[in-house]
Amino acid sequence: MNKLWIALSLWISTSLLAQTVHKTPQEIQAELDAAETQLKRAEEMFDPWYTGPLLTPSASMMPPGYANTQFYAFVTQNYASFNEDRKSISFENDSFNFNPSDILQFGVTDSVDTTLSLQTQTNWLQGRSAGGFGDLQWSVGFKIQSQTLYIPKMKFSIQETFPTGAYEHLRSDGLDSTGGGAYTTSFSFAMTKIMFWSTPHPVNTRLAIAYKLSTPVTVHNFNSYGGGYGTHGVVKKGNTFNADFGIEMSFNQHWVLATDVVYTMSGRTKFHGKPGVTESGTPASVGGGFSDSLSLAPAIEYNWSANLGILAGVQFSVYGRNSTNFISSIISITYGFPMGPWKKDD
Repeated sequence: MNKLWIALSLWISTSLLAQTVHKTPQEIQAELDAAETQLKRAEEMFDPWYTGPLLTPSASMMPPGYANTQFYAFVTQNYASFNEDRKSISFENDSFNFNPSDILQFGVTDSVDTTLSLQTQTNWLQGRSAGGFGDLQWSVGFKIQSQTLYIPKMKFSIQETFPTGAYEHLRSDGLDSTGGGAYTTSFSFAMTKIMFWSTPHPVNTRLAIAYKLSTPVTVHNFNSYGGGYGTHGVVKKGNTFNADFGIEMSFNQHWVLATDVVYTMSGRTKFHGKPGVTESGTPASVGGGFSDSLSLAPAIEYNWSANLGILAGVQFSVYGRNSTNFISSIISITYGFPMGPWKKDD
């Protein structure tokens, strides 16, 4: 609505100016045509609503007195793995993972917010299944920069992962693995910018990078890193780097197309100790070499309002090394709301 009043003001100002300044009829008509074009564009524009994209974190801050909950459900099929030479090797039997999670974001101050993530894991393979509660994540975000006409909003976050999931003394098929066993600290930087083009289809862009460091993990028997009967030792996970880019294009205020490009790189996971043996009696393997993966995640979203929306799409691997070749169906619902008596005045 503000854009409409601006265009009307420009048209009125042009008309008044034409009465006080001597101009040719052609010049006056050109100014009127320009004002009419601005008015038409203002009438077509809208304030965009966004739910996504699926994976790239936002640089938006949650205002104090407000909260947002975003539920995710991932159903992933692992059908192959990329070897050291980036060749995809099919599994004899596909495995499946169901990973529902809920992300709760709360405003603390105008420049600080906090996020809590809870999740569970369920794994299937050849008719067998197991699972349980996953690792818990908690983060604190700090505003660096508000969005301006030319500068994106920026945010720095520190996240801690707590080893609340199962990671050792597992079944021989490993289906009851739901966590990594390590305290992992992540430092991330995110940028978000909404751009208005010459057409009435705003575009929202996100870029996020993160670096993760993990504590050593003492493991016994079958564990999330491999192992077998009699395994006992210490695993040191390699540091991880993530780079995510997300883009959303609005068809209208309700419907939006989104895509993520996700790159992950992890250093070698080392093991010191007694490796143990597998069910067949051969020496067990624990840990792994350098790994990386590139995946895409196209999605479509529908927003009922600025505070309520649903997002659905798929994520699939493009290439990798010492990593899983997978496809994942994803659905997410997000809702923002005031927190009772702490509601911020309008």
